[in-house]
Amino acid sequence: MLKTIPSINNNGKGYAKGIELFYRDKKSIKGLDFWISYSYIDSKRDFINYTKMVQPDFVANHVGSLVVKKFWTKYMFGINGTYTYSSGRPYINRNETNVSNFMQDKTMAYHNVSLSANYIKTIRKAFTVFVLSVNNPFGFKQVYGYNYAARDLNNNGNLFRREITPTARQFVFIGMFMSLGIDRTQEAIDNNL
Repeated sequence: MLKTIPSINNNGKGYAKGIELFYRDKKSIKGLDFWISYSYIDSKRDFINYTKMVQPDFVANHVGSLVVKKFWTKYMFGINGTYTYSSGRPYINRNETNVSNFMQDKTMAYHNVSLSANYIKTIRKAFTVFVLSVNNPFGFKQVYGYNYAARDLNNNGNLFRREITPTARQFVFIGMFMSLGIDRTQEAIDNNL
């Protein structure tokens, strides 16, 4: 038996509007570079399998970050830190039976901290950078959405769901990068100041 392929059309509609703010300061505190960014977006769309015009699952209303960098030229050593926030995003709750509640559930807010340290050295005329980086050292739980079972496995009227999360809650990277033939020390210093 042949399956019927749904017709494809361009009948969708939607809008997006918002504001973005960005502030960077390299001069107020000697040797410290920091910036703050914030985005607000209001978006509604009626497309794909949506039953009505709603905020799509790839849009978070509020997204912000704070980045701080400090580099000590005398020691050729630098540290960096980033905090990122995103408000929860809507998702299709396959257990919701009320059509008027379509895409009204939201994931939990996203929080992440990333910290890194780098040390620049010349090894036998090779520009070398040693890096230690830790992502999410505080172990914030991060949920991107949910996968639902295709049928009621527990016979309780609800589809089983599983959180979509990062592969690892925390991540540590230790590395060494070498550039043979070109001394990039000044470039690295300029990018960190």
